[in-house]
Amino acid sequence: MQKKILKIQLLICFLLASTFSNAVALSDLDSFPTKRLKKELIPATITFATGAAFAGIPALRKIEKAVYYGFNPTRKLTSVDDYTQYVPAAVVFAMDAAGLKGKNKPQQQFLLYALGNVTATVIVQPMKRIIGRERPNKSDFHSFPSGHTSTAFVAAEFLHQEFGHYSPWISIAGYATAATTGYLRMYNNEHWLGDVLAGAAIGMASTRFVYWMNGKMKKRKAVKIQGI
Repeated sequence: MQKKILKIQLLICFLLASTFSNAVALSDLDSFPTKRLKKELIPATITFATGAAFAGIPALRKIEKAVYYGFNPTRKLTSVDDYTQYVPAAVVFAMDAAGLKGKNKPQQQFLLYALGNVTATVIVQPMKRIIGRERPNKSDFHSFPSGHTSTAFVAAEFLHQEFGHYSPWISIAGYATAATTGYLRMYNNEHWLGDVLAGAAIGMASTRFVYWMNGKMKKRKAVKIQGI
């Protein structure tokens, strides 16, 4: 147990160090400071640390199991979570089709969404195999973190970034849909609470990082054009 806790702690440090080192390496433009990214990643960092704590600390795992076993034991499994993970992203493109203007053009939106998913996958999949946590249904040892929840929060943050300026309720609806995906992953015996929290954090942080990078690139291009 102590070795597993140590693994989780080391992975937390690696995740934060890799994210912030990339930010520092790209912090040459004062108009888009690294401090902004660090502030934006605070909620995701806290959520990830909480999920890791639930997964690795015995006392908290008791709470986690109590949450899991609090579901109705006669529950019927559903595949709805296979689709809800993509709903917020689908809303972005539906709003584009309706003529609403997001923060970026549709082609750029698609690229940013794809990069957000790639970033999250690069973090989630190796972590699943390194930690090797068993799923509640005992189907394999790839429980931590939740991939479906990560994908759902990539999409929710994507919606927030593109259309959240129209109304806070758009962002709230996106995050609520992503949270529903996380809930269903537990309901379907696929994940524990800690897995879902960690997946949500990774998805949200991945998209925020990608948008931060995109902003820096735009600023860099603007500086070059002005310098010509």
